Amino acid sequence: MTRLSKKVLCLFVLSGLNLPQSANADNARPPAPRLPTPLSVIEGYTLQEADAPLESAAPIMPLTRKDERLGDALAYYMKGRVQLERREMESALESFEKAIHFDPTAIDSYQAAIPLLLQKQRLDDAKELALQAAVHSEKGLDLVLTVAAIFAQADKVSESISLISATLKLPKVQKAGTNELIMRRDLGLYHRLRGENEQATVEYKYVFEAVSDSKLDKTVFDKVMSDPGKLYDEFGDVFLKAEQPELALRAYEEASKHREAKPGLHSFNLATVFQKTGKPEIALEELQKYFDAKLESRGRAALELLKTLYKELGKENELLGKLETMIQDDSKNDVLRYFVADELLVAGQIDRAATIYRGDTPNITDPRALVGMIAVLRHSQNAEELLPILTKAYQTVPRAEDEETLQKLAPDVRNLSQRFEEELTALKEDEKTLDLLMAHARTLEEGDEPKIDFISAYVLGKLAVESKRKDDAIHFYKFAIEMRNDPPAQLYTELGGFLLDNEHYEESIAILEEALEHPSSQIQQQRWYFLFFLSYSYEFSGETDRAIDAIREAQRLNKMPRLLYQEAWVFYHNRQWDEALKIFNQVIDQNRNRRDEDSIKLVQDTQFRISNIYVEQGDKPKGEAVLQEVLKDDPDNTQANNDLGYLWAEQNKNLDEAKAMIQKAIDAEPDNPAYQDSMGWVMYQLGDYEKAHEYLNKAVQHENGEDSTLYDHLGDALLKLMRNAEAKEIFNKALKLEEEKKAPSEKLLDSLRAKLKPLN
Repeated sequence: MTRLSKKVLCLFVLSGLNLPQSANADNARPPAPRLPTPLSVIEGYTLQEADAPLESAAPIMPLTRKDERLGDALAYYMKGRVQLERREMESALESFEKAIHFDPTAIDSYQAAIPLLLQKQRLDDAKELALQAAVHSEKGLDLVLTVAAIFAQADKVSESISLISATLKLPKVQKAGTNELIMRRDLGLYHRLRGENEQATVEYKYVFEAVSDSKLDKTVFDKVMSDPGKLYDEFGDVFLKAEQPELALRAYEEASKHREAKPGLHSFNLATVFQKTGKPEIALEELQKYFDAKLESRGRAALELLKTLYKELGKENELLGKLETMIQDDSKNDVLRYFVADELLVAGQIDRAATIYRGDTPNITDPRALVGMIAVLRHSQNAEELLPILTKAYQTVPRAEDEETLQKLAPDVRNLSQRFEEELTALKEDEKTLDLLMAHARTLEEGDEPKIDFISAYVLGKLAVESKRKDDAIHFYKFAIEMRNDPPAQLYTELGGFLLDNEHYEESIAILEEALEHPSSQIQQQRWYFLFFLSYSYEFSGETDRAIDAIREAQRLNKMPRLLYQEAWVFYHNRQWDEALKIFNQVIDQNRNRRDEDSIKLVQDTQFRISNIYVEQGDKPKGEAVLQEVLKDDPDNTQANNDLGYLWAEQNKNLDEAKAMIQKAIDAEPDNPAYQDSMGWVMYQLGDYEKAHEYLNKAVQHENGEDSTLYDHLGDALLKLMRNAEAKEIFNKALKLEEEKKAPSEKLLDSLRAKLKPLN
């Protein structure tokens, strides 16, 4: 926070002015108050009868407008600090924002306001404020780096990238200066975390060339390259992945200069470069130096490289022998032992692999051994031993839900996570072993004292959900629930969500209603959430009135805006357009001015629904106008680009522009069947029926492509290609799908029947 000078503070005291509480121009500053006369005692000083009465001193130097703004800024900042102490977060944020308004250079105000914005998930506002700080203060650049790091830690790496990219464009950022190099270094890291090696290379190369300049000040080098050995290694790894081996070699050479007493690590780096440049013999020589040094820092990567080199040299049959020799020379190397076991497994030597995984203890705990034993026991269909191994593996091996999360894991952990998923996939596809596993678990439930614990029951339920075994999922989830007096609400939501997603509506209603009746205080705290799920189940079951009752009760328990949206969705799904439109507009009105990420997404989702309502009501211009409003605020919005492009394609207008917009959506989500359908329909309207068929056929092949409209479009393309027999089959498929809906479109049904009539 920029502080007032002692001189200015004295002026405030001498003038008798209080620090203002409002920035309103109408709230004029009162005149300096005069002290009452006669005044006998002030601050313990006794006046004599002949003394002149005291008066307020007039300021020697009148306050400037700048002084007044600084005073206002300080007052609002201090007010915000008091409000923070009182946990009045909204008021505190407002005070800090006012402080920034009066003094945009006051870094303390930014540092106080931004955490509150992040807490409220107002990410765009937090980014904007960090950028503003960088515009007005050198310290603001440090704040940008801090906020970007916070985004990354919260798995919002894309926000980190956009913030730093915007900051780099500011004139305050000096080219090749300390701040620019640090920001580009961090930007490279964030691209690397997303697996974007080409973009990471651009940033890392810029930094690498700058710090390699002999004219660079050592102080700058030390700030940018805080850990040179590690950073140069990281540069080299990224350059290598981006197919720039010469640049990687330079980086590795620099790393070796800054690393103490680990020449073997440099040999590994050289081996990777030589392998990439087609020199496997030299690469193998360098890799052996790494193994001779008995290093483990590169983990499985060194052994995977050895395997690759043996394959390139045509020596695959010698690999196991080489590995076993290495074990004799380095028997305490667990990375090596488990790698050998994995290779034995691949070679079909299952008993030998199992011996290594089991080791010399009856209780297997190492995650690498657990994953390997899943494969061993699946092959032997040993359900009795498989159950405890699976239970431990679920508890100890991380499961990455997406590629970005996977990239953040350490290489060996990432490899283990991927192998675990592969083994689980193989198990889910092995019906016989799964049957044996589920049957064995049920025998453990028998008797007064079941021999299956809560975690094992939960793991079996989760495995059944992932393999879409409805009866087993219900059985083991309910068994887990019954084992706890106060079961986690997650058990009901996972099972209920699975049943809902797989259209087992009757069973999902039974489970969710059971949750509502459960006496657990923890579950009752989530009552609104179960009612939210129930509104879907009721509506998909055709019980719209019960769905509305459920979602309205949820709203009484929780004021979350998404619940009002859900009420509108129920009417929307039931094709009660007017009622849905009325409530969707309420959602817009209540959230239009909120700038947090969730509110922006909610408003956009609502706009898409409103657009579709207008289209369903036959007012396509209104539907287009809503989508254009979305694109005005968010030009790259994937769904808006697709939906407007599709609307234009339906009307056979603006086809080139529609094609470009839909292509933008496909670039963002290449496998989305709705976007493939849109492009197919544009190509149909352009008269390119072969291309139309290509896109439309891809759309219906997708797991989410079972849609009557998609099949209808595919049938139209087949007709144009004179493939009438296939078109007839596809139209019948579309008709069947539409007839099975709870609320089918009569317009589409009539159209399909009309197309089929001449084909029969």
